[in-house]
Amino acid sequence: MPRPVDRYARLLLLVIPALFLLWAGNDFPYLSGAAYSDFAISHYPNALYLQRALGAWHTFPWWSPLILSGAPFAADPLSSAWYPLHYLGLLFPLPFGLNLVAALHLWIGGLGMYRLLRGEDLGQRAALFGGMAFQMMPKLWAHYGGGHLTLWYAVMWTPWVVSGPWTPHTAPRTPRITPFFALLLTFLADPRWGAFAGMLYVSSIMCQVSRVRCQVSRITSLALLALALPYGLLLLQFTRLSTRAALTPAEALTFSLPPARLLGLLLPLGGTQEFVLYPAAAVLMLALTALLWPQVRTATRFWQAVAALSLAYALGENIPFFAPLLARLPGFDLLRVPSRALFLFGMALIVLAAHGLNTLLEKETPTATVRRVSLSVAGLAGSAWILAVGLSALSGKWEPELLWGALLGTAAAIGVGISLRKRWPPRAASAFLLGVMLLDAGGFALWQVEFRPAARVLQEQAGLAAYLAAQPGRFRVYSPSYSLPQQTAAFYELELADGVNPLQIFGYAQFMAQASGVPLHGYSVTLPPFASGDPAHDNAAFTPDACRLGLLNVRFVAAEYDLRAEGLRPVQRFGRTRLYENAFALGPAWVQPSDSPPGEGAVPLPDEAVRWSPNRITVQAAGPGLLVLSEVAYPGWQVRVDGTPAPLLTPAGVLRGVLLPAGEHTVIFSYAPLLAMRNFLLP
Repeated sequence: MPRPVDRYARLLLLVIPALFLLWAGNDFPYLSGAAYSDFAISHYPNALYLQRALGAWHTFPWWSPLILSGAPFAADPLSSAWYPLHYLGLLFPLPFGLNLVAALHLWIGGLGMYRLLRGEDLGQRAALFGGMAFQMMPKLWAHYGGGHLTLWYAVMWTPWVVSGPWTPHTAPRTPRITPFFALLLTFLADPRWGAFAGMLYVSSIMCQVSRVRCQVSRITSLALLALALPYGLLLLQFTRLSTRAALTPAEALTFSLPPARLLGLLLPLGGTQEFVLYPAAAVLMLALTALLWPQVRTATRFWQAVAALSLAYALGENIPFFAPLLARLPGFDLLRVPSRALFLFGMALIVLAAHGLNTLLEKETPTATVRRVSLSVAGLAGSAWILAVGLSALSGKWEPELLWGALLGTAAAIGVGISLRKRWPPRAASAFLLGVMLLDAGGFALWQVEFRPAARVLQEQAGLAAYLAAQPGRFRVYSPSYSLPQQTAAFYELELADGVNPLQIFGYAQFMAQASGVPLHGYSVTLPPFASGDPAHDNAAFTPDACRLGLLNVRFVAAEYDLRAEGLRPVQRFGRTRLYENAFALGPAWVQPSDSPPGEGAVPLPDEAVRWSPNRITVQAAGPGLLVLSEVAYPGWQVRVDGTPAPLLTPAGVLRGVLLPAGEHTVIFSYAPLLAMRNFLLP
């Protein structure tokens, strides 16, 4: 039977997600004051499309038409299409369902850390502290505010990846999940974090921190592996064909942690989520306690190494000689953002802090250790005050979050000092330090993250979207100034030729550089790129090519500035946004002479001649000539003419086409990416 304290601890770990996520309900998370969130831009549209595909078409959508004129949905890490728990959120209205699944993962992460610490033979109070500290890690909440949902899913499985062996103190009813099983779930949730989790998994096995035991049925493990293998192949193919494959070492080291941000260890410094380092003062001081305690320092060498190496990785380009090697590691040369390793750094600090708290509560403290720890935590608290006052003086105003951090740092130092001298019982000491940590980390989380109502987020450019949705036919919209947000476009079922996504088909990006007039200069997560990060103005000097946009069935162009391009006719204005209609749009499909350049002599087909679904497009067309779809070509697309396989052509280098003989024909374009894997593996 599980001990009551373990049962209550698991129940208490449920309180945090209930308080910090479920109350958000149907709102979207944003970093405070931020204009954009990946939750709204990427995860909501993808989840909505997946929900609609399963409900309306009763099929799994291997392909998505949402942005970039179409892309392989099942190969995109941001789609969450292969992650089983993601589908729980699709049972509810969005974005509520996504917040609900995020809350579930917050509990999974806290419980995993609790189990890891109990497996390292720590008492339940120290393990509970560690579990809650992991749940409230400020960096986690900063990334949730940034909308990094798949990263949130994956990081929450990390404690399970390195779970320690069972001990007599571990509750028998704790979910029996092996590290390898958790690693598979991590990869399915976000393969980018799967690389970090994989390194941790291998390191823990080599150091015998984690002992893999058969605690999950072989059938379940094989089922996850059966998902991970095809997903990995599709992702590998997509990556090789994307702009990501051309990353330079400098681009791979983007968002390396600036050394000045190391001050964020002492105080809650905001800014971009990538550079949030603050672990909460109580965590830092208890981790220092563990390092100053000789026996604990020896027992936690693995976690000290994890902390040191992950911090070095996060610094990236700021470490001479290390950066070039880092950017060329197989697989890691595609990851970008070395500062993501700070999740491992924060996790290692929490494990050290739990060991420090456990030692304070259960062991007698030698006088020399009391003196060392007392002076050290007092020094940290004093440094926090000096830094808070100094930074506030530089900014010319008192920064409340810095003063709050310094105040709670003082409280944490007092708590550690009193616990060292055994002035209060273990229950009171652990409750005090837990409360200080929750106030500290929770306050920083609330300061970083704001939840915006769905009505507000989905009303961004709603007038423009409603007007476009009312227009007849199937078409695409292009904006050189991100005038139609992706979440609004998805809500109104509009398709975009532009888009924001870390993976973009390389050939399409090159075509769009000519069609948009905006040149490509290195890697960009947006298409078209925005040189200074100001979508409303960056591309005002570039003139789009309406003919090339017409090949993609771009019927409307929206911009925050005037466009003077042949074929673009002003039709409407929505505030500062100008809407133009493209006279050169050719529709979803057309037939042209087989020896003509793309679009020349084209005879557009009526809308009723083209039946579209996520993985299949059926066209009724008459030959002779070249039938062209305004759809992006990609490995896995096949074509049959009257039931007979035919060669798939790529007009303009990016579209799909097929030669038709004379007469009426039924042409079926179908997408079967897994069947195309043979050609990918055996070129």
